[in-house]
Amino acid sequence: MSTLLVDDHLLLQLLLGQEPVDLRPTGRTIATTGLWYHRLCRAVSNTSVTGSISRQLGHVSATMARGAVNAIVELPETIELVSLRSLGWPMATLLNDGERLNLLSIEALAAAMHIGADICLSPSDDNVPLREAAARRGITVRTL
Repeated sequence: MSTLLVDDHLLLQLLLGQEPVDLRPTGRTIATTGLWYHRLCRAVSNTSVTGSISRQLGHVSATMARGAVNAIVELPETIELVSLRSLGWPMATLLNDGERLNLLSIEALAAAMHIGADICLSPSDDNVPLREAAARRGITVRTL
């Protein structure tokens, strides 16, 4: 069994049942970070703002959108949420070791190291600094 750490875009696709084939959770543990989860919550909670995440809800039925929002509010137990309680110190250590990543990326890297996961990013979240930092630590980053 492998663990996949997914960004907010991929998490929404999972909750909508529209995830890429490579992300199907059969035999895999799915996890996300607190900041990616927060960004997803923020994106779908404000109906007056349409962005790349919330726009996905406009392409599904109202019933499916409500189901996805309910799943976001009460994240299914099948999706692991990696706590900052476990990541605060490793994130600081990564920064002290010279990594220069934004907060979302440093949390993702620390989470992947902590739970032994591959990082899965949507194309809009893919970034070279995270890829390079992950490669230095033997963490696989995949864009789906």
